[in-house]
Amino acid sequence: MTQATELVNIFMQTLETKDHDRAASYLADDFLLNGFTPKPLGKDEFMTLMSGLQEGMPNLSYHLQDVKEVEERSEGNRVEGNVHITGVQTETFIVPPLGLPPIPQTAKSVSLPSEVWTFVVRNGAIHAIHTSKVPGGDIKGLLNQLGINVPIIQ
Repeated sequence: MTQATELVNIFMQTLETKDHDRAASYLADDFLLNGFTPKPLGKDEFMTLMSGLQEGMPNLSYHLQDVKEVEERSEGNRVEGNVHITGVQTETFIVPPLGLPPIPQTAKSVSLPSEVWTFVVRNGAIHAIHTSKVPGGDIKGLLNQLGINVPIIQ
């Protein structure tokens, strides 16, 4: 396992166990999430989104699988993994980065289609996560499975 793949695995484990401060420490200050939300999110917005989702779905799981380094470039190592988000919404939650009202508790299960997440790792930090576009995936698919059909104002 390369250092880049090990970093991605540790980051996703800390995210899944809700160790948000530690997870954030693996992200570069210029971190960007692309593809999961209508517009890119920076480090603080990404961590706020993930912690908000986990407040509403305490058993939220990413099911990261098949992690592998796919190439080295001047901007960093690219590491890919398949992510299959699941969870049950048992609590109301808010996600300020998306400009949505509080999402009421629905007791519905979420099981998004598997998406490829590509992590850009450089100098011991994750600088970007790019998520693949899959029908029924991303944040819109998650909200749709909860029965929430409000526009995301981001």
